Amino acid sequence: MKITRLLAFTLCVLLLLPLAACKQPSDDPAESTEPVGTTDESTESETETEAETEPPIDPAVQNQPLITEQAFTDPAREYRALKIEHNFNGLPGATPAEKAASLIEYGFGGAACNMVWDANYLQQGQSLDDFAAFVDAAHKQNVRIWLYDEYGYPSGSAGNLTVKDHPEYAAVRLVQHTMSGGDSDERSLNLPDGFVSVEHAYLLSEGQTLPLEVSVQDGKMIFCGVDAPWTAYVYCAANYCYGFEWNNSYPNILNRDAVARFIAVTFDTYESAIPDFAGAVEAIFDDEAQLLAAHHLMPANLRNPVLPYDYDIFETFQAKYGYDLRPLLHLVYSGEDARAQRVRAHFYAHVGDLVAENFFGQVQAWAQAHGTQLSGHLLLEEQMQYHLPVYGNYIQSSKNMGYSGFDVLNVRPEPYLDETSTGGKYASSAAWLTGKERVMIEIAPAANPDEFATNHLDYALGAMTFAYFDGGNQVTSYYGQANNDKETGKAFNEYVGRMGAMTVGAQSLASVAIYYSIDAMAAAYEAPKTQQLYDAPDAARDLDKLVTRLATGVRKEGLDYVFVDDASLQSGTVSAKGLTVGNFTFTTVIVPRATIMDLASMRVLDALIEAGVNVIFVEQMPSVAFLEADQAELEALSQKHASLLKAKYSDAISAITEASALGVKSVRKYVYVSPYEKNGVKFFFLALDSKKDAEITLSYEGACGFRIYDPLTGEITEVESTTTIKSFRALFVQPLFPEQ
Repeated sequence: MKITRLLAFTLCVLLLLPLAACKQPSDDPAESTEPVGTTDESTESETETEAETEPPIDPAVQNQPLITEQAFTDPAREYRALKIEHNFNGLPGATPAEKAASLIEYGFGGAACNMVWDANYLQQGQSLDDFAAFVDAAHKQNVRIWLYDEYGYPSGSAGNLTVKDHPEYAAVRLVQHTMSGGDSDERSLNLPDGFVSVEHAYLLSEGQTLPLEVSVQDGKMIFCGVDAPWTAYVYCAANYCYGFEWNNSYPNILNRDAVARFIAVTFDTYESAIPDFAGAVEAIFDDEAQLLAAHHLMPANLRNPVLPYDYDIFETFQAKYGYDLRPLLHLVYSGEDARAQRVRAHFYAHVGDLVAENFFGQVQAWAQAHGTQLSGHLLLEEQMQYHLPVYGNYIQSSKNMGYSGFDVLNVRPEPYLDETSTGGKYASSAAWLTGKERVMIEIAPAANPDEFATNHLDYALGAMTFAYFDGGNQVTSYYGQANNDKETGKAFNEYVGRMGAMTVGAQSLASVAIYYSIDAMAAAYEAPKTQQLYDAPDAARDLDKLVTRLATGVRKEGLDYVFVDDASLQSGTVSAKGLTVGNFTFTTVIVPRATIMDLASMRVLDALIEAGVNVIFVEQMPSVAFLEADQAELEALSQKHASLLKAKYSDAISAITEASALGVKSVRKYVYVSPYEKNGVKFFFLALDSKKDAEITLSYEGACGFRIYDPLTGEITEVESTTTIKSFRALFVQPLFPEQ
């Protein structure tokens, strides 16, 4: 097979029409050229991949330039980065207009900014008037403004105004205390830090759940056991009281009234002060609003796990799922059987519903009603193990944003690919699945800043190559060297601006879907006793590692992917062509270790398989139905398709049968390829994961040449088949066809 494909490739190269033929009439059908894959840079051998069948292409449309040379070389402000500026008074210039204009001198399109952080934050007065004057001056000069929505970090406190006079709005956690015994003697447990109230308590004894009376005296919780082996479970509501990044209070983002208060004191204040708010404020930058069920600022001596909590959560849960969660609370914290997995999946799904609706949905509704959009990003997008305790369901929350986003803290290309890439894809997937064209990237060189400083521009451009490849297309910048040095700012903004000019408004044609196994993550997740975000159990970590390996493996096959959640999967249309969701048609669906699954999703997968679509289950088949009533049917469908299970990651990658329509041959690894379409024109985003530049040979069935858009130089050139891509840099490739 390999020999046959090599011969076919050689023949195709020989038959490639000269570039001039793209502009000449031809009576002959275009010859087929077979795409080729990338090879390891340690060897000179070459491999090829087989092309997927492409629909007929109209050269009159396909050969049209995607952008003018002027617009590509000097990208418009709408595609350039926004400087994150928390003290607009510190910008160069004596007047608001001069300060706004200075942003353009550094190559930026505008700023993400806020009123001065002082004692009068969000209070009517000179500070607010000054900020409003700056925003108005920027707007009149077509300098873009995003509104940073917090005094410091994380978003939600409004400089402590959200919770001020409303202690019931403060973030609380449900703390679990346990003790075992075998008699009816009195026992005591210490109150947790930030104790508010005992919310529920019971004994488990000899297979029975027994009510437990708990009194609070002198800093202790007092109760009595029974004359039999027992384990006591006591659940307390407790405020988060270990300090915040900036403010000393934080609201409960599960609570709709608390979020409404945040909106009122923050956005209503800005809206009333800024002339033409809807025209001037393009978006709102929300910075990592979060639950505090686990956090990274915790004392080292904690030994009681916590859950996200609001005082009416048991009632809203029962209304959703039809049963009382309180006697089963211990299963939300731990347990391996099907019942425990299902209860945890239900709990975190409910948390995800509440956060998505009450925080992100409510803020976005306000934003849209006032002519703007909610953007910014969530905390720790990169892995599902963080999604659960911080907001319940990342994709669900991000779908409720106008422009979802992600941050890049280790701003070097190799760490980005190792640590951040899936976070970028989670963000862009949420945007793409809901038809939104902007995805924010916050560049913030907080990790390894000394190493970053040694070669900062090269590193920054490399990291942004892959951040844009992952679907980001709007930078907000904490990159100090670019923010404060004109030449660096211009070079940085030209590169990201050119990538934005190519990708904003373009439709990804990624054909591989990776199922968002968030319920399986809930089944594997047990709240850590340390309350530390980074102390998830091994089973949860292993699932994230599997997802990352699968995502990387897809890329190394020259393909691109989208994370697809249950809602999107279930809304899709099934046909022999694949799963159509919005503008996507997925011809391969990869399901990583989805041990628990909604039957409706499994039915879609069954229909896809029956239609001949490539569905790949990895490591484990679904074995627990999300709803107990669906268990028998889910088991039957899993058994029906058990032959599709791939026990290992490598077997799953080998089961992908499609290949990129664009062939890329190189002795470097790896040239990643992502397909796009814009205004009817197909093109490809290439990104080189190599420390060395690479000469590449391109092929596309029927093409007679290629138009190359280089965002590093701003040049647009045409080649027959061969070009060069720089180390950790991007190229955009547009196949050209003989004119008829």
